[in-house]
Amino acid sequence: MKKINILLLALCVLVFGNGCSDDFGDMNTPSDAVKVVNPSYFFSNMVQGGYANYQRNVNLYPDFYSQYWSNIVSSFESPRYEYIDGWIGNQWKEFYTDHLTEALAIKDQNSENPYAVNQIACAEIWICYFWSRMTDTYGDIPYTGAGYGEEVPYTSQKDIYYDLFKRLDEAVKALVDDASQQSYGEYDHLYKGDIDKWRKFGNSLRLRLAMRISNVDAAKAEAEVIAAIGAPGGIMTSNDDVAKVGMWSSGWYDYLHQMAWNWDNIRSSKTFTNYCYNQSTVGEDPRTPIWFAYKVDGKNVSKEEAGYDEYGGVLNGYNTVPPDAKDYGCTINLEGGYIDFVGDGGENKMYNPVMFYSEVLFLQAEAAMRGYISGNADELYKEGIKASMDYVGVESTTAEAYVDGVSSITANDEANLKKLITQKWLANFPNGVEAWADFRRTDYPDITLPVDGVSGNASVAADTWVKRIRYSDNAHNQEEDMMPEALNSVDKDRMDIKVWWDTADTKNKAGGLMSSNL
Repeated sequence: MKKINILLLALCVLVFGNGCSDDFGDMNTPSDAVKVVNPSYFFSNMVQGGYANYQRNVNLYPDFYSQYWSNIVSSFESPRYEYIDGWIGNQWKEFYTDHLTEALAIKDQNSENPYAVNQIACAEIWICYFWSRMTDTYGDIPYTGAGYGEEVPYTSQKDIYYDLFKRLDEAVKALVDDASQQSYGEYDHLYKGDIDKWRKFGNSLRLRLAMRISNVDAAKAEAEVIAAIGAPGGIMTSNDDVAKVGMWSSGWYDYLHQMAWNWDNIRSSKTFTNYCYNQSTVGEDPRTPIWFAYKVDGKNVSKEEAGYDEYGGVLNGYNTVPPDAKDYGCTINLEGGYIDFVGDGGENKMYNPVMFYSEVLFLQAEAAMRGYISGNADELYKEGIKASMDYVGVESTTAEAYVDGVSSITANDEANLKKLITQKWLANFPNGVEAWADFRRTDYPDITLPVDGVSGNASVAADTWVKRIRYSDNAHNQEEDMMPEALNSVDKDRMDIKVWWDTADTKNKAGGLMSSNL
């Protein structure tokens, strides 16, 4: 990258520097000067900082494109597939100038420290997660050699995925059960230094990425699925293993309660709330009143108190939002426990989901459908639904009744895959990053196009879905010579171009089913 990272440069000057010259090194360096920064400080910031700009990096893009949420602000252009650099452009800048360089600093400063092996491995697993988010957002990106202040050629998404599999394998195997190892402790915002859980997360992430490439590289997908499940420590086995990142007080809790209540920018998507009523013979999904509420006179109330029979959402992609959308659209339930994802309330209990245990069960169910692993796809699919119910806080008998009313997986075909992915999409709420990736990969569930059509300023053809985010303005201004030739200008860098693992044209979805997944 041409842009020199100011944070890393400052650290090089303040931390590694020994003075102005060799002759005056001892004079300019106090004997008690700190020469290595505690890796915990870097790790805390790289994990929490990835969610400090939630609205612009996630809510205005993946959250809308997964149709978990809908905008109720007419000036929002992204729901109609426009690129706004002042919003999503922050993700590019923050990753390359902050989070990546922090990960590199942890590795570079501690590579010779035998007591920092676990800290380096945990940071490696986390940055692999964030690399996957970045490449899934944009496709080919600067990867090999990135983060040291020099521009580098963009690496193909396939090569990035292959390298991430290797890195995750090595990082998990590097983790050791040794009390002498340094721990991030409270600075580890996922697992508080629990190495067993880090192993499970690393392997489960590998499983996620393996299934992501199943339509484009089936042999590699199968091999990585088997390797992930059989790796040291295995994959997630319960809701205790869920990967989540707590809100950062320095980021003033930029999360769903801000968007939905304090700023009043969003309501639930009508697409999502419709699926909360049509997937089981029992009718209403019992997670719905835990997830959602109505905002009446500034108060958080149930559908019954608001005078509705169901929790209803707002259509996605309005140019001019109907004035009454705020009234009939439900919002996040601040009092139901799910804004803090089963906590005891309060801002410090809020967090962003990275990976649910239910997702890991659905991944295994799909792997069984595809013949990658042995196991009963229907049983794993229903275990995934039940795990989500348990995690959200649904009473056991109520959850079982819902699951009993869900249509079973009876064959390895598109119709049954659609059932599985639809339930996975419900269970992944509100992880819009993952839900949008799954929709692009499988084209399930059925979601809607912008109600007022794709914006005339969008680089997405009419009647098609947004498939990726274009590169930032800064990237185009500084390194178009490093970009793939097909994308190396703003005009060519369209948002309807599929990433590597997205192989199908959703316009050819006949009768609600694809012909490209199985």
